[in-house]
Parts: sequence; structure tokens; C-alpha cells
Amino acid sequence: MNRKKWLMLGLVLAVFLAGCATVGTAPTAPAKTASQIAKETSLHFMGVYKAQFADAASMGARAQQGQLSLGQLHVYRLKRELLIKLKPLIEAFDAIVAGGGIPSVGREQEINNVINQLVATAGGA
Repeated sequence: MNRKKWLMLGLVLAVFLAGCATVGTAPTAPAKTASQIAKETSLHFMGVYKAQFADAASMGARAQQGQLSLGQLHVYRLKRELLIKLKPLIEAFDAIVAGGGIPSVGREQEINNVINQLVATAGGA
């Protein structure tokens, strides 16, 4: 009887091990290249710029109608200055990416700094 249990246990373990050996791992997503990351970053920058520009345009329309407080008018002017500063930075970044290049980390950080200023300005409104 004891021998039969060991034989059965050995058979179960053999089947289990064979099953584990044939199970494959889940496919992994391919790693992104630096070029792909740069393109995604460029698209992100343009998306942020467009959203901030739309907000500033809305504020500008309200400013022309005299519907902004002095604080809001100050925020609008700061936002407009930052957008004017940001546009050529993003265009240069995008031109590098479109040409197949990889922009420097410093260039990306400069854009992020201006975006952070824009977001902080919007939060102060």
C-alpha cells in the first residue's frame, strides 16, 4: 500500500512538473526607443500648450469684456508671457524630433520648467 502511494505521488509530481515546463510566460511589450519617447514627449508638450493657450484665449476674451478682476488680469498677462516664451521652445523640440533627432535633457527640462510655471500661474487664478 505504501509503495502504491509513493508511485501515485511520483506520477502526480511528474505530471505537474511537465505542465509547468510547458506553460509559457506572458508576452511582454517591446521596449520603447528613445525616438518613440521623444515623439510622445513632443505630443505631450503640444497638448499642454494647446490647453493652456485655449485657457488664456478664454481669459483674453473675458478681459476685453472687462469681466476679469485685477488679480485675474495679472494671471492672464503672466500666462500670455509664458506661452509666448514656451511656443518657440516646443517648436524647436518638435523640429528636432521630426528630423529624427533626440532633444537634449536640458531642452526638455527647460520646457518642463515653463510648463510648471504655467500650471502654477493657473493655480493662482
